[in-house]
Amino acid sequence: MSAALPLDSFLCSRLLGQEEAIRQFSSAIERAESGPERHGRTRAFVLLMGPTGTGKTEMVKLTAGHLYGHDSSRCLERFDMGEYQHRDSVLRLLGAPGQPALLGAAVDRLNALGGGMLLLDEIEKAHPDLLTALLSFDDARTTMADGSTRDLSRCYVVMTSNLGAAEAAQMSHNGYSAIRRKVIREAESFLRKETVARFSAVVVMNTLSFEVQERIAVALFERELRVQSEHCRRVIEVADARVLNFLVGKGFSPDLGARNLRHVIERYVGDALRPFFPKGRSPSPSFPEKPSDRIGDRWSHGVVLAVVDDALVARPLQRSVALDRLLSVTGSRFP
Repeated sequence: MSAALPLDSFLCSRLLGQEEAIRQFSSAIERAESGPERHGRTRAFVLLMGPTGTGKTEMVKLTAGHLYGHDSSRCLERFDMGEYQHRDSVLRLLGAPGQPALLGAAVDRLNALGGGMLLLDEIEKAHPDLLTALLSFDDARTTMADGSTRDLSRCYVVMTSNLGAAEAAQMSHNGYSAIRRKVIREAESFLRKETVARFSAVVVMNTLSFEVQERIAVALFERELRVQSEHCRRVIEVADARVLNFLVGKGFSPDLGARNLRHVIERYVGDALRPFFPKGRSPSPSFPEKPSDRIGDRWSHGVVLAVVDDALVARPLQRSVALDRLLSVTGSRFP
């Protein structure tokens, strides 16, 4: 684990509104990292629950990056259980005569690296036969369809679930403790109480309040402006605070969280800037290779985003008469 920053501090700097969930999740990971080895057990077996768009998958990805650094993409194996809802898909994951097991191959790759994280997203969507096999992972071994077994003792196994998400979204004003109790009751009803007890930690993500989603929107908007500025090779200005308020108003959702915000920001900003997208893949000679803050680039190739009626629009920055006069006096020549 990186010594630069404790895991909980690292996650809190990147995931907003999830302090309690981060504390629980980090505690489970750090116990496994620094504590004694548990023979016949996975390093950690975590159930991560809560509404969609609250950062469940992102928390696992960030943790892998913190634990494994540059190798994080190799040390994290992710499976979307929504792809394994039918009987034939179970055979794809666990294998069949003459057919390799995708899950077995993933565990082999992690073990070859000395361990890693296995992420199984939205397990409630998995076929019942598959779910039964997956929930035996706390024994640090899993058996493929051909009878071969895989050792999971060097792996962190994290399963995510949206069970109870709809109810949690309606309880946003009830406080985190009430939301957690409700979500865990849903898990115990679906998976059975004794099954939930197998996990070394059951972590519930909090719903994202309007205030938290506003803060998330700021970060997402800033990132989108950087991406679009590089793509268009233009300096992008924002007319006023109404632009962000417009995007938050369109994207806020107690049910869908940050995921909906991201989609809304990408869609509205992208649609507004589409007339300024470069034609073709090669840079246009009339634009600078990269956007810059030089006054020539800013006023010749700048774009301003503004809200007009109920739409987000982008227009070229216009030089004022006073600025034209100043540039003329100083001898500057910009197109």
